Amino acid sequence: MRTVNVFVVLREHPEEDDRTMPAPTRRERLRRQMSRDVRAAAREVITRQGVEALTLAEIARRVGVTPAALYRHFADLGDIVRCTARDIVTELTDLLREAIEGERETDFAARLIAPARVFCHWSLVHRQEFRLLFGTPTVAAGVTHTDVTAEWVRDLATLWGAEHMRLWEARPYPILADEDLAPRMRRQIADYRAATGVEMPLGALVVMLSCWCTLYGQVALEVFEHLTPMITDQEPIFELLMHESVTRMGLGAEYRPPDGLRA
Repeated sequence: MRTVNVFVVLREHPEEDDRTMPAPTRRERLRRQMSRDVRAAAREVITRQGVEALTLAEIARRVGVTPAALYRHFADLGDIVRCTARDIVTELTDLLREAIEGERETDFAARLIAPARVFCHWSLVHRQEFRLLFGTPTVAAGVTHTDVTAEWVRDLATLWGAEHMRLWEARPYPILADEDLAPRMRRQIADYRAATGVEMPLGALVVMLSCWCTLYGQVALEVFEHLTPMITDQEPIFELLMHESVTRMGLGAEYRPPDGLRA
């Protein structure tokens, strides 16, 4: 069993630097509190019942206002989903960043694997939130699902991309040359680089994205229980995939299994 500790924190997103802005008015404080209350209510529904159960009427009932009152703070249900998803993305990226910063700067393998383990554990603890961020679009999410996806793509690229860039600068590994990439792949990877700011050769970005695909695929199998009950303990498979991923980047000898898992 994985023993990574994951804490849930709902943070307010400051719109401005509080040090340079005047103290908020009573009306502004009430507006911010209502925003927090609505997002917290939406998160509770998502956690307990799934995003499909999310309605304006249910959120309003939990907050103690009429559904019409919500329109003074949010454009529609999709807007509430978008803002709640942003809270979840912030929570997740904070945990991943903490995992990275808990490892030595020169331990590239650990700084890539530690957040992967936290991501897996978080996903298993927060299955409904995983479905919202990484699963199939739902009616409640509506057209905002594209925005939700773009949010985590950028944030995860910033987080993991920084570590991949550090590794590439310090210890380059074999990659495909640009001309060896299929033209359609080459164009899309170049667009991804421009959108995320992860400045590495296209071949190195292919390695990074393929590692993400490996991680996401295994986590999704666990979250949606596609291998259960035939394989109930999937940690050894997960760790094998992590070992294979860092080996692609020349870090196989530096891989360390977690405590309690026999190599």
